[in-house]
Amino acid sequence: MSVWPTPHEPHRTPWQPDLHPPPPLPSTPSQSHLVDSRPDWLGERLLDQRVVSLAGPLDAEVANRAATSLALLDASGDDPVELRLCDVDADLDIALTLVDTLDLRGVPVHATCLGEVTGPAIAILAVADHRTAARHATLHLREPRTQWSGHAGDVATHTEHHQRRLRLLQERVARACRRPVDAVAADMRAGRILTAEEAHGYGLVDTVAAGPSRRPPPASPTA
Repeated sequence: MSVWPTPHEPHRTPWQPDLHPPPPLPSTPSQSHLVDSRPDWLGERLLDQRVVSLAGPLDAEVANRAATSLALLDASGDDPVELRLCDVDADLDIALTLVDTLDLRGVPVHATCLGEVTGPAIAILAVADHRTAARHATLHLREPRTQWSGHAGDVATHTEHHQRRLRLLQERVARACRRPVDAVAADMRAGRILTAEEAHGYGLVDTVAAGPSRRPPPASPTA
């Protein structure tokens, strides 16, 4: 005997969804909802003012974004671009990438150094058209740290390639500072640290930012 569905329960095939599915289980907010996905409004405001800001250790993503921003500002007007460097450090390849970017631009770049600029990042400051250091800024001339492992032949090849690129960076810094390249190389090997005034004498910066002007205290009323 076949069983037919009752009038209150319409016939459905196995691949049709259940007419009365169970209620969904309570869920917690996913991690994607906890991440702030708003655009970088601060970066956009800085670009509107023709300012590119770099801070901290630079990786490939940050360097590519900075290079793109500099190219965009170069193409969008003839006014100078302000490059702010705050506690910046970079490896050799990233520093050379940004040096090449600055060498290819058609508008003046005015760089300002805040905090400490270290290692190959010194070259990013050195090649700008006008370079200013804050009064308490320091510039650390230091060779980049490198470490390789593998076959002896591969290590030797990497070492030779690294030395060639390091020499290119030292030559670029020396030309910007109008100093002998061997003197710059020796200072980088020694890890020489320069104050803002010493960097001015070295040729790494053109000006040292003046301190805030202070008004003299009002004269006390005489009795």
